[in-house]
Amino acid sequence: MKKISVIFFILINISVFSKDASEILQKMENAQNYTTSKGEYFMTIENRGKKITLGFEGYHKKSQEDLQLMRFTSPPRIEDTAILIRDENIWYYNKRSNRVRLLSKNAKKGSMMGSSFSYDDLNIDYVEDFTGEIIEETYDYYTLKVYPVDKDRSYKYIVAKVRKDNFIEESLEYYDNNEIRYKLMTTQDVKLVKERWVPLKLIMTDLISGKVTYIETKEESLDFDFYIEDSKFSEKNLKK
Repeated sequence: MKKISVIFFILINISVFSKDASEILQKMENAQNYTTSKGEYFMTIENRGKKITLGFEGYHKKSQEDLQLMRFTSPPRIEDTAILIRDENIWYYNKRSNRVRLLSKNAKKGSMMGSSFSYDDLNIDYVEDFTGEIIEETYDYYTLKVYPVDKDRSYKYIVAKVRKDNFIEESLEYYDNNEIRYKLMTTQDVKLVKERWVPLKLIMTDLISGKVTYIETKEESLDFDFYIEDSKFSEKNLKK
């Protein structure tokens, strides 16, 4: 589920816009219109002059539950460490300790593998998880202010700049309970891959610490709508 202009259009009467926010959110969700997906990714974390790159495989299935699995492939010290998401539940498997734990609500707000992404950031359904309003509309973009239905999320609201041509987010600005913008996600290299629009690069910046995380997709690894058993997304399957 990501520019820096001051949002002064919030005072405009929302009725002047051509669509309402719920319709835009539905189109954003529809842009991810597949039953299954998989790919190979590299996540690079830059913090205080240090850089580390992690490789992982990602799987997603839209079944009776929303199912996601991330399994890390490099570097060797974290190989086979995995993250499993089943709707609102998130499990973390630590290969070194050979333990699986269900993350608490507070733990979901924490850093995912030391990155600028939280575990919560991995688990977003635009239709089910948000309400909001359009605060600006231009020829090319909608800008939405969206509020999480779950008040335990780590942010108060997100300002999303959404492309009109494919309904992919160009940027997501995260605001805390004090109305401070503390994280910024941008998308780059948006391409049509196997008839789906995909941002091949995500950049998440922690505006407080300065930590920046890049997630890059190997385009040739992407696949959609193939058969995969629900059992792949099980706690038992986390331990290989």
